[in-house]
Amino acid sequence: MSLWKPILAGVFLLAVLVALYPSRRSGLRDRAGVVEIVFMGPGGPIRGAMEDAVRDFEEASRQVHAGDPSQPIYRVISGQNAARDQVSDPTRFLISVAGGVSPDVIFFDRFAVAEWAARGAFIPLDDCMERDLAAGRTDVPHPGRYYKSCWDEACYRGKVYGIPNSVDDRALIYNKDLLKRAGLVDGRGEAHPPVDWEELKEYAVKLTERDEQGRLKVIGFAPNFGNCWLYMYGWMAGGEFMSPEGDRCTLNDPRIVEALSYMVEVYDAIGGYAEVSAFQAGFQSGELDPFIQGKVAMKIDGGWQMSFLAAYGQEVSFGVSAPPLPRREILRGRQTVTWNGGWAYAIPATARNKDAAWAFIRHVTSDRAIRLMVESDREIVEAQGRLFIPGQSPVVHLNELFFAQYVAGNPLVPEKIREGSRIFKELLPDARFRPITPVGQLLWNEHRSAMEAALYHELTPKEALDRGTAIVQRDLDRLLQPQRGRPVSWEWFFAAYAVLLLFTATVVFLWDTRARFRRGVGRLLRLESGTVDRLVEGSRGGYFRRQWRGGYACAAPWMIGFIVFGGGPMLFSILMSFCDYDVLNPPRLIGFQNYTWMFTEDRLFPLALWNTVYMVLGVPLAMAVSLGLALLLNARVRGIAVWRTFFYLPAVVPMVAASILWIWMFNPQGGLFNLALGSLGVEGPLWLQDARWSKPSIIVMGLWGAGSGMIIWLAGLKSIPEELYEAASLDGASAWQQFRHVTLPQLSPYLFFNLVMGLIGTFQIFGQAFIMTQGGPVNSTLFYVYHLFNQAFRYGHMGYASAMAWFLFLIVMGVTLVQVWLSRRWVHYEV
Repeated sequence: MSLWKPILAGVFLLAVLVALYPSRRSGLRDRAGVVEIVFMGPGGPIRGAMEDAVRDFEEASRQVHAGDPSQPIYRVISGQNAARDQVSDPTRFLISVAGGVSPDVIFFDRFAVAEWAARGAFIPLDDCMERDLAAGRTDVPHPGRYYKSCWDEACYRGKVYGIPNSVDDRALIYNKDLLKRAGLVDGRGEAHPPVDWEELKEYAVKLTERDEQGRLKVIGFAPNFGNCWLYMYGWMAGGEFMSPEGDRCTLNDPRIVEALSYMVEVYDAIGGYAEVSAFQAGFQSGELDPFIQGKVAMKIDGGWQMSFLAAYGQEVSFGVSAPPLPRREILRGRQTVTWNGGWAYAIPATARNKDAAWAFIRHVTSDRAIRLMVESDREIVEAQGRLFIPGQSPVVHLNELFFAQYVAGNPLVPEKIREGSRIFKELLPDARFRPITPVGQLLWNEHRSAMEAALYHELTPKEALDRGTAIVQRDLDRLLQPQRGRPVSWEWFFAAYAVLLLFTATVVFLWDTRARFRRGVGRLLRLESGTVDRLVEGSRGGYFRRQWRGGYACAAPWMIGFIVFGGGPMLFSILMSFCDYDVLNPPRLIGFQNYTWMFTEDRLFPLALWNTVYMVLGVPLAMAVSLGLALLLNARVRGIAVWRTFFYLPAVVPMVAASILWIWMFNPQGGLFNLALGSLGVEGPLWLQDARWSKPSIIVMGLWGAGSGMIIWLAGLKSIPEELYEAASLDGASAWQQFRHVTLPQLSPYLFFNLVMGLIGTFQIFGQAFIMTQGGPVNSTLFYVYHLFNQAFRYGHMGYASAMAWFLFLIVMGVTLVQVWLSRRWVHYEV
């Protein structure tokens, strides 16, 4: 077949793909004056009440355009967000900003806005607000409109980077019936909630119940159940997590140490954090929520619980009160402490339509849009036959209005929900919020890790918080005092890469077509004369024969893909490993500082490496199981193909689906394993909730996919000549002796292959920890690649992550070379 035919076919297919590519110039974009606004939110495409507000915004722009054709018509588009959590995993957003294709508006957690604004990911909105105020607009967001904590949380160094959209604070929710049953009542016989920490601990013990076997049946109070973290207890105790100037992490503030010690004491008093976590692992949602089912007597949770309890828990007799403080703080005159969170609209730095984005934010945060969304939510909820309780609003007067209209003014709302909503509302003006800092996500993660380490008694509260403080402070110092280095321009890299490709292609061509070139290279490398002669007499023009052109055409997509998406990025990452680079800002050359940091400053690096090395234990186990399956399925029995299919199926189950299945199987309360062990009178472990069992659990899970290795073993078993077994049998060899002296030697190439691939795969383990454990408990499943992922995509340390990647490459390469060298002694190939 001539060469021009496949070329024409390829051009035709490319033209079809270009024609079918979804263009943003379709529809309204074809009309003059239409501006598209790209919106990114955590839930994917815009829908529900938000969709109504967007339609109202678009219709308003059409009406304005009809009166003044110079004004644009706005069209809002949104797509699916593939991120699991775009705040703790902002990969897609950061790459879009760095690539200049970011959305025009993003809906982002307020505490994270400042973190990425400090690195240039968002633009300040002050100029937009000042311009509108100067123009006499009355719908401009301003600080006096919002609760102070909501507005301040979206500010960084005096600039506003986000406009609040939602808010939720925390309060103590308690089951009145359970308190009465335990005798925790006032003089009138009514349930009396705890007013200080001392009472809270006493109540937690009295309200905790166990069954006849001594297992937990009801939790009186678990400090971290609901939505209350160490942040909340630290503020209750009077502590602060960052200095007022924002340049010093104070995670180990003595008051925060006291707060964490209190959490440990409460957990220990009701059975320990491990047992409580195992009990919580069986909790469900909806009508089966543990608070509704009476399995939890008290919890500190968010204001959204009022709408949840209105939908599912109207039969529960509950009350709401302010979170209790230490008695010492009450005596000093402090009333209470609550913590609020929420989301905000922000404009990325590389947004294409910033003015249109601001017009959108201004509209959806206006009274008109917020009322429209609340009314839309009401219609949806009531159409489902449920009682509507509005969420809290960061706009002060609207929050008061919605409470009066939908809660206090609705006779269908039970008194307990009305009173609870009132308490949540009244706590808002004095709410605290997470520290505004460029290391907000790291501070959150380390505060959580320190809490787990203390609750599991891996470290004392002081030791755990000291360790977390050191990690956060080192990162904060790097951001506030950037490492000095020469800015790197990448034009030379692309030019050098092109020259390298051209040089490689030239060398390959000359080597294959010029005997003199091969002779010169041989002499240059000081090869023996015989070797040089064999090079010279090799096939000439072998790579460029006419018969190979079709093969090159077929391989071209892979080769082009590797050059563009493989080879280039690999070389780029080598250079990145010597730079300070956060994706958003130009890299700076800092030499070997990333590697120095890896071995001297990163305290999680040796732990992550050890966790990964531990998983190597699973390689021989998986090989043994897969070989055993292959031996069983090598039998010549009827229906063996069906059995092979069944055993191979788990190997093709997607990682996410398999992980969710195994999370259920490892459930300490109702999981398959512990139910089976319980039927035998054996108390099962806590599996993924126990630092000692988390890695063995993942190893056990890995054995489920032994079918992939089984296929390779079967191929090897089929290649062993039957004559060898017949000769061994005639010599009186037993089944074990035949396996040892015939099967294993003949399978040694397959054993070597499975061993090498198993080790490489183990050093790259990531998915199980990311989906099932998030690196916990107590960083026991923080594997090397997971730590690398956190550094690159959660904390923005792309240069350091590149250094980690290349160190991992050296480890894998070293282990593989050692295996290749050792294989000479025990691997036997057919002659």
